Amino acid sequence: MALGRIVQRYSPAMFAGRLRHIIDIVAPTPIQDDTGGTDVRIAQVVFSNLSASIEALSGVEKFAAHEFVSQVSHQVVIRYIGAAQSWQPGVTVQIGQLCVDANGNLQQAQGNGLTGAAAPAWASSGLTPDGSGSLAFNWKNLGPASPNTGVTAGQWVWFQNRAFEIESVLNPDERNKMLMLLCMEINDSRQLNINYPGGLL
Repeated sequence: MALGRIVQRYSPAMFAGRLRHIIDIVAPTPIQDDTGGTDVRIAQVVFSNLSASIEALSGVEKFAAHEFVSQVSHQVVIRYIGAAQSWQPGVTVQIGQLCVDANGNLQQAQGNGLTGAAAPAWASSGLTPDGSGSLAFNWKNLGPASPNTGVTAGQWVWFQNRAFEIESVLNPDERNKMLMLLCMEINDSRQLNINYPGGLL
């Protein structure tokens, strides 16, 4: 290679027309069954419902993924989801909106409303009420917040009665335009009758 030559990797592009699959990104709350395993059919906490592109990886693509060869079966491409903002007073909130509480936990609005003048006393788990009167609503604790993006490894993707576990989250070129979720389909998800929550819990 010539001195001073810079080799730049191919930069993936976002094609909106390929985002034809409607998925749920789910924050798992594992509940053990009678045998000590985790039953994925039990309703989880829906983190986000959005359009995506789901692609099964070919042998060449698996090789290109290097260390994910034995762990990744599908690639899910979505629009970028940034880190949640800190809670703010007097802000109009819509159902599903996220914020970070004073304890560093991610909170999800369970209804529409207006935040109060002072921060609520955040519950370490479950629901925390906010606002007052007809503008009152609850926040649901989703656990520790990520400083980079709202989507993290360990969350699940649900699509047409199939479940995929997110192994890694990539932000190509760090341009905050798209996220590539490298996922592993749960082996028996095609045979399970998953109990989708059908909205926020």
